[in-house]
Amino acid sequence: MRRLLGTLLVVLVLPACSTDDGSEPGADAPVESVGTTAPPGLEEVPPGYDQQLDGPPPAKDDDLDGAALTALLRTRASVAADGHCTRDQVFVRLAGFDLSLGHRYSRIEVRNDSDRSCVVEGVPGIGVRGAWGSRFVPEVEHTDRDLNGEPIAAVPVRLAPGERAAALIEWTGDLAGAESEQASMLVVQLASGQVPVPVPAVADGERIDIGQFTTIRLAPFVAG
Repeated sequence: MRRLLGTLLVVLVLPACSTDDGSEPGADAPVESVGTTAPPGLEEVPPGYDQQLDGPPPAKDDDLDGAALTALLRTRASVAADGHCTRDQVFVRLAGFDLSLGHRYSRIEVRNDSDRSCVVEGVPGIGVRGAWGSRFVPEVEHTDRDLNGEPIAAVPVRLAPGERAAALIEWTGDLAGAESEQASMLVVQLASGQVPVPVPAVADGERIDIGQFTTIRLAPFVAG
């Protein structure tokens, strides 16, 4: 396995919704995913899902509003509580990339860019949008072990301004090929009930090969 993720990998294992600022939405807002894990969605995709339509997707990733981002969620965050970081407080990215025998690894890194402390905790919610505009339906699992097999405790991680935390993300199984729809964006929900944060599906400058039915495994946040 290539070691590009740094020392964090040694200690890392790897629906209601809200408005853009984390407050409760109106009654017509979409309902987020009901579980923190999800089975494969083989029966959830329409016929022709693997064929690219003519023209651009219905909307660009950057143009999606809070309701559309929430609708992309496959699973919700494992924790909901006051004081947790909201999308307007943080910068989120995929940091680092590693691979081994059909498995890929990166980190969902959260940096507190606000002027007040906040908390991340547990396993984030996740969703994936494809380059053709599709909502992906991957199998989503949780793990409480890091890459070295050591246990990880899902405990609150308080971030002072400028501090970071990260959760390992692994993807494997049915990876996207050159002719299939590849991920263009992840949505990451920091706490259940929040609108998720859009994150480009790029790690170390390379587009990640998550496809429609890829298996995703997520670990709890740890201090970074």
